[in-house]
Amino acid sequence: MKHGYREGCLLLMALGIACSSGRSHYTHEEVPKLGGEDAFPVAPGPWPQVPAVFSDSANVPDDLVIPTLTALMALPGSAGACDASTGRPRPDAAEYCVALYRTPEDWRVSWPLRNVANASGTCQPPWGGVDDADFGRELPIFGYAHNHPCGSGISSQDLSVWPLAKSGEGVWIMVAYGTTPSGKLARDSRGQLIPAWGWLATGQRDAPLFYKWNQQGQVYQWDEGGKHWRFHANCQPGRPSTFRPQGVPPDCTPALRQ
Repeated sequence: MKHGYREGCLLLMALGIACSSGRSHYTHEEVPKLGGEDAFPVAPGPWPQVPAVFSDSANVPDDLVIPTLTALMALPGSAGACDASTGRPRPDAAEYCVALYRTPEDWRVSWPLRNVANASGTCQPPWGGVDDADFGRELPIFGYAHNHPCGSGISSQDLSVWPLAKSGEGVWIMVAYGTTPSGKLARDSRGQLIPAWGWLATGQRDAPLFYKWNQQGQVYQWDEGGKHWRFHANCQPGRPSTFRPQGVPPDCTPALRQ
């Protein structure tokens, strides 16, 4: 029944008919928290706005990534939400975070999560994992995608966010590989660990900019004309500064165009 409902929803989406009651996202306060810890929200999945992708690829397919970033740019307040006089985000601006994950059958993306407080400046990734409508929890997460509502580029904080997993000692650690919240690392057919990625949707709705990066700080930009990722820069998080409470830009070679 669940699979039939999802297939029906995808058909209705193709016809431009909404499958839900108009919901576009969940807030951090609405979703359950893993272990009751507020820092570990569990996002519902899958997000009906982004169809699942059937692929044997060990890495997250671009056929899932690009529609996800495009859908993020269409959310309320997600793009072009700057005050023209100050260059700062307007009150309606919002960041949204999603998790990209794999089920035993396909690749999917979670519903977007949005903070209630400071919604324009940050969003809380679903570090507690996802609760998929068909497969439940304990599915491997391969990274998070988010947007910048004022069109800014990659931040130092962006480069430092990776999936969380619980170690054998019960300590939460950040790992740059696909993993379940319980710490089961994803491996390919050769037994090799599968790297996680970070993704950013920024720019304007009529001129979006999509980026991705890995743990080594290799940043790539999506080339829409060539339909591929083009190397952009090598970046590392900048040193924190008390004079830059909003964060410092990353150190990049060549300099990252913001």
